[in-house]
Amino acid sequence: MTEPIQIELPTIFEAMTVNSWLIKGEENILIDCGEKTDATWEALNKGLEKNGLTIQDISKVVITHAHLDHMGMANRITENCNATIWVSEMVHGWATNLNELLDRRSDAILAAILPNISKEDHDKIVDFGYKRLSPYWDEIPADRLHVFPMEGLIDFGGQTWEIIHTPGHCLNQTCFYQKETGWLLSADMILPMIPIPIVDAARTAPYEGGKSLMTHLASYEKLIPLNITKAFPGHFGILEDVPNLIENQKMRIHHRKEKCFRLIQAGSSSFMDLLEGIYKERINNATIFMVIGFLNILQSEGRIKREMMDGKWAYFANEVTIDAV
Repeated sequence: MTEPIQIELPTIFEAMTVNSWLIKGEENILIDCGEKTDATWEALNKGLEKNGLTIQDISKVVITHAHLDHMGMANRITENCNATIWVSEMVHGWATNLNELLDRRSDAILAAILPNISKEDHDKIVDFGYKRLSPYWDEIPADRLHVFPMEGLIDFGGQTWEIIHTPGHCLNQTCFYQKETGWLLSADMILPMIPIPIVDAARTAPYEGGKSLMTHLASYEKLIPLNITKAFPGHFGILEDVPNLIENQKMRIHHRKEKCFRLIQAGSSSFMDLLEGIYKERINNATIFMVIGFLNILQSEGRIKREMMDGKWAYFANEVTIDAV
């Protein structure tokens, strides 16, 4: 069985790149396809050419999750070949009702962030809605879509893979596990660093944001029992020693959560004080999402409470707490 082949694509996000994984076999399949830019289109076609293929040779594009750098190019692919775009039940709406779902996600993110930071810092937040992101992303014609379930088995060119729903970084993210080889197409679930637990809107009204870091930790537990020999991630290169990587990332989350708790015990009650105390000089959207996650976990453990003060949440340790480890 031939390993998935990495095709590295540029993105609009700083110096990051994103992977499209090519599976060559009875049919040629792409796992994710990058965002809708000319630079990505050129890189994708050069990557296929390097492997003796053109875009017309692709029969399926399988989407792992609904972020623009993973599925934004899908419609342009349908305009240039006969490929079918495979999306999960939870990604389907993003393929057919994009702008509304982008705004739901943006509203959920802002609802989580804005009660925690100042007006000055509000203005620095990246817009996650359609006005900013839709230029890099298109809806996909319904007749070019194939919908797969959130769990079960899926065939990639004669290879059987298990579908594993792994929310956290994204509510609708799926990984794919090949039992005989131990290979995991890990999307943004397994990366060299802790994936960003981006707040996502629930699928039903009132579309509130979920507790993404808690959900991400639960997804780790789905992967731990598997015999993963290699992970083929959404960013960076092939990963080995995946069980040790997962344990290290779980421990890092635990230690930073405990640092957050100790700061609250010492009197840091504002979100910005906690953010700066944990991630000094690293204030960005990623670290904001992480601190929201630490606070969600501490609240779920009953160790902290929050009160609205002057229009912002203030965080306090409960009188009866679990000793920090």
